[in-house]
Amino acid sequence: MIHLYIPHDLLILLRAVLLLGPMALTFYFGWHRRFENRVLVGGLFAFLYALGTLLPAHVMAMQLGFWSYGDNALMFLGMPTDIWFAGALLFGPAIFFALPNLNPWVLTLGCIVLQALTLPSLAPFVIAGPYWFVGVLLVFALVHIPALFLARWTAREVCLPERAALLAFGFGMIAYFVLPSIIMKAMGGHWPFATVSYACIAITMLALAPCVVMGLTAVQMFALHGEGTPIPLDKTKHLVRSGLYGYICNPMQCATALSWIVLGLFLQNIFVILAAAMAVIFVLGMVRWHHRIDLCVRFPEGWPEYREHVPEWFPRWKPWVKHPSTLHYNPNRGFQARFVKWVSKQNLTGLTIDSRSQSLRYTDGNRGKSFTGFAAIACSLFHIHFITALVGSMLLLVALPMQWAFCRGKVTA
Repeated sequence: MIHLYIPHDLLILLRAVLLLGPMALTFYFGWHRRFENRVLVGGLFAFLYALGTLLPAHVMAMQLGFWSYGDNALMFLGMPTDIWFAGALLFGPAIFFALPNLNPWVLTLGCIVLQALTLPSLAPFVIAGPYWFVGVLLVFALVHIPALFLARWTAREVCLPERAALLAFGFGMIAYFVLPSIIMKAMGGHWPFATVSYACIAITMLALAPCVVMGLTAVQMFALHGEGTPIPLDKTKHLVRSGLYGYICNPMQCATALSWIVLGLFLQNIFVILAAAMAVIFVLGMVRWHHRIDLCVRFPEGWPEYREHVPEWFPRWKPWVKHPSTLHYNPNRGFQARFVKWVSKQNLTGLTIDSRSQSLRYTDGNRGKSFTGFAAIACSLFHIHFITALVGSMLLLVALPMQWAFCRGKVTA
């Protein structure tokens, strides 16, 4: 183990180097990769993911007693803000731009060993707890390794479901933890988990659940039907009109705005509630501008017609469906027959029933993608009304990862 003695007067210089070093590396290697667009996008995504997850990971590590920080300068939730940004830059665009083809496991292994050798002797800047190495592994597992894999997958345009999941998780951390924390730091307030009742927390979680489902299903629909992500730098190849996109055209922004209202009520902080206006301004400005210069050009026939029928903020009660989908089932299977009997009694929009099948299967009318079993049940709920569409979205968020894991397990075996 390397033992260091750092005089307190040199801590400011050390922290400046720890921040400016990753910044310089990012700009230097980014300049050399300036003609490799996918590599640059991958590095940006890694930075955004780490920016959203590094702070809560360190807060969790400090709460568990893995380590603490002894300096009081530029602190945010107990973590130095310069170390927060430096870590997001170093274990993201800086390392990835320098070595984009090297396996992330190899990259992070050396960094883990380096931290294991130096972290216990960085006092009084970092005060290591008895199980500090567990904390190092935790941060790398939750933040740095996924960030580097996200950059690698984005640059190579592979592993779209995994990329979409990491982007959703990173954005969720920013929207639900980082931004409210910044607002409360600037305007006053705190996370009141120690003072509020469990009933209040449970009610808040229930109120947030539809918002989370709306946001996650939007990302899932972009990956499934658009073959891309919601971020314009990694744009979709097809216009997405399935799922909740048949009811509302901006479910992610709507979900974010509603989430900040719910969180603001829970925190009793008017400034967090007013942050919902950010989502409105974002849609009225950036999103509409993007639609005009991008979607109207890429989908000159589909997009204007879609926007004519689907609103931005207030979802339709019944979906708009241009190309009807089909639910195939086997009438000799009891469960399938009972489910189709129930769903047929609903006032369906854009869903036809076909009894000439050996299994339960849903075929999407927009691009012909098929879903089987539990996923087919979830998709059929999109054609009743908005409430059942939310239920179907939640079921699909569970069904497809389970099917993917089961099929992957069979292939591995």
